[in-house]
Amino acid sequence: MGKVATMTVWNVQLGLAVHVKSPNNKYIIIDLGTGTRESGNGSPLSKRIRDNIAYMILTHPHLDHIDDILCFDYNAPKVLQRVDALTNREVMSGVRVCDKTKFEKYCDINDRYNKPISLDDENSPSNPDNYGGLEILTFSTTKCDHSNFNNFSIITVFTLSRIKIVVCGDNEKESFNYLMQQDDFKDAIKNADVLIAPHHGRESGFHSEFVNTVNPRLTIISDTNKIAASASDKYTQKSRGWTVYNSNGSSQERKCLTTRNDGNIRIEFGENDYPNHSRFLHVELI
Repeated sequence: MGKVATMTVWNVQLGLAVHVKSPNNKYIIIDLGTGTRESGNGSPLSKRIRDNIAYMILTHPHLDHIDDILCFDYNAPKVLQRVDALTNREVMSGVRVCDKTKFEKYCDINDRYNKPISLDDENSPSNPDNYGGLEILTFSTTKCDHSNFNNFSIITVFTLSRIKIVVCGDNEKESFNYLMQQDDFKDAIKNADVLIAPHHGRESGFHSEFVNTVNPRLTIISDTNKIAASASDKYTQKSRGWTVYNSNGSSQERKCLTTRNDGNIRIEFGENDYPNHSRFLHVELI
C-alpha cells in the first residue's frame, strides 16, 4: 500500500502556518500564524480541533509565528519543539502591552513542556515509523546574536519515499552561515523538491549557498503585499520548476508560489500504489 502525506501552507499574510498530515493520520503543526476572517484562515489551528496533533514546532517567538497561541490548549500537541536557547525573560523583553497575553502564554507553554521525549514514545519524531514512514529532521543554531530571534528559527526537513520538503522559519544570513558549516544539515537539505522560503521570501533571508544546495523544484513563499525587499525573483531563478494545479483542474509549470497571490497551497507527496509504488509530488492551489 502506498504512503501519502499532505502538507497545507495556509495564507496567513505576514506569518507562517504549515500543517502536515502523516500517512498514519497524525498532524505536525509548524507555527501558529493567523489570516483574515474574510479569507477563512483566521485561525488555521482551529481547523485541527478534532485531529490528532502529535507534534508541534514553533520556529521562534515572534508574533506573526505564534499569533494563534491562545488556542493552543483547545487541542494541545503531544510533543512540542521550540527554541530552547532563549529565556522567558528574553522572550518578554520589549513586548507590546497589547501582545503581552500571547507571549505570556508562550512562556507558560515553554515551562510546561520541559521533559525530554523518550525514544520509545509513540509520538517521538526521531522514529519515522511513528509517523507512517515520514522522516522529520529539525535543525537550528544557538550561536547567533540574541538580539535577533529570527536566526534561532528551527528548520524542518520532511522526507517520504525520497520526496523532500524543507520548511524554514525566519532564518537570516547569520543563521545560515553557521548551519551551512554542518555536514548533516547540508546532506539533509540537498536536492529537495520543495522549499518553504525563509523569512517570508525577503532578501534578508536569501542565502545563495543554502538555496543552491536545496536546489528546489518549487519554492513557496508565505508573504503579504507589505513585504519589502522581496527575493522572489531570485527564488524563481534558482528553482527548477514543477507542475502546479489550480482548483478548476487546469495546470501550469511554476517555479515560485506566494500565498499572497496564490492563496492556500496543498502538497501531496509520497508513493502511489500503482504503478510499482512510484513516488509522486502533487501541488494544488486550494
